[in-house]
Amino acid sequence: MKKLLLSLTMVLAMFAASAQNITVTEKETGNVVENGASYVVYGDGSAAWGVPGDEMFIEFDIVANEDMRLIGKKIENNVVEGSMNYICFGQCLAPFVYETEAIPTAVGDTMLFSAHYMAEEDYLLIAGEEQSMTYEIWDAANPDEKFVINVIFKYSLDDVEEVSAQNVISAYPTPATDIINFDYNVNGRAMVVIYNMMGQEVMRNEIAGQNGTLSMNVSDLSGGVYFYNLVVNGKTEKSSKIVIK
Repeated sequence: MKKLLLSLTMVLAMFAASAQNITVTEKETGNVVENGASYVVYGDGSAAWGVPGDEMFIEFDIVANEDMRLIGKKIENNVVEGSMNYICFGQCLAPFVYETEAIPTAVGDTMLFSAHYMAEEDYLLIAGEEQSMTYEIWDAANPDEKFVINVIFKYSLDDVEEVSAQNVISAYPTPATDIINFDYNVNGRAMVVIYNMMGQEVMRNEIAGQNGTLSMNVSDLSGGVYFYNLVVNGKTEKSSKIVIK
């Protein structure tokens, strides 16, 4: 099942100092995220074409500046009927879990935090619908010092047509056992990067030429769910899940 994610668009400035006890950066760019920053994550609207389960997500790295016990929380400000959302905080949690347990984190440790949004099975999301979320991260010993990230997930055909027409990728077969192929059409220097569910990069390959097929040998990877990103000119244009067995 094909899933597309447009690269993230910031609403507020993000090149600022982090909270005292943690540093938060964008997973792809490494840019430091400002406490209270806001993002809009666009989807291509394919769920409105009758494909339930299409997913959008945004990823961050959290680095502990001291020994602590980190807690993550999601807050639903505006909920779209027929949608579901979840967070990954060290590990991915069920949609009904809103706050994580305190996770011991040593100084210098890096933890992946990601926020996910998708249609429930048998529901169709409509272009233009928005779900507003707030995410909070804090040390259990200092509950008043919270790092806040605001995210709006939005299905919008208009906002992705121009980029989608230039940079297109699809993966097959999935599930894959040894070789997975990526058909692509890109405008610029590009690569495919594969991450595991913990947000750790496991493979990357440069793309040769503007269009064609990239084949990657995934036989050494453990079976499970992975994410792949199409990165064009240093910017993530598309992202989706693949399954390896």
